[in-house]
Amino acid sequence: MLIVIKVGGALLSKNFDNVIDDIVDIYLNKKDKYKLVIIHGGGPQINELLRQMNKEPKYFNTPSGYKTRYTDQEAIEAAIMALAGKNNKRLVESLQKRNVNAFGLSGFDGGIIEAKRKDKILVLIDNKRIMKRGEYSGKVIKAENKVLKFFIKNDIIPIIASLAKSEDGEIVNVDGDRAASCVAESLNADILISLTDVDGIYRNFEKKDSLIKKITSTKLKDLLDELEGGMKKKAYAALEALDKNLKKVIITSGESLNPIYNALENKTGTVITNE
Repeated sequence: MLIVIKVGGALLSKNFDNVIDDIVDIYLNKKDKYKLVIIHGGGPQINELLRQMNKEPKYFNTPSGYKTRYTDQEAIEAAIMALAGKNNKRLVESLQKRNVNAFGLSGFDGGIIEAKRKDKILVLIDNKRIMKRGEYSGKVIKAENKVLKFFIKNDIIPIIASLAKSEDGEIVNVDGDRAASCVAESLNADILISLTDVDGIYRNFEKKDSLIKKITSTKLKDLLDELEGGMKKKAYAALEALDKNLKKVIITSGESLNPIYNALENKTGTVITNE
């Protein structure tokens, strides 16, 4: 089975040893059953780097009700350093130390992930709609699988930073969950796992006993308006992945023991399917 795993930047800013331990165990002991592809984000690390540069990260609310990062020229430079640099290489280093053959790259490299650049975004400032230009984020269009298939065939785990190539060949920052769903589609993956710092999707996040163990895409669509912030984005990405004929998406915490394997065994997280 081919498994695409998205590792969130919030998780990477904490202790992600459990994720590394699980990847190592699967690679060394279960590789005949599972092949892994890793995609990671890095929002907190981008913010940290910007502040080290004496630049404050810029966020705005959108008319559709989302909070979005304004990725200007300074922010895209920080994103390249944080995503393709520190986060990517630290993940590869952690695996290589444990005899796992991992190869780090970004979605920009080899044109693995292509996106349409949003050179301007509509935001709300003092309840007024303002067009902010000079934006370097992108909407994922498609993923190329040729390079990734080479790694998989040769038992190398690709570690992909969520940057993409624009139509004009520029580096753009993209949503990691949507990048992961697009890569999963291109590889015809069996399962997409989104590892985050929460246990899954809750009907009411304040009530820890409201965790949803399993839900269909139809019921998840009905629940969207009740979800907030990052979880709503993950839900949208999961629905997009299922629309692309992926069989199963699992949203789960990466802070527990054996987070990937337990998710694959349906022991943890929220399982989302079309039926």
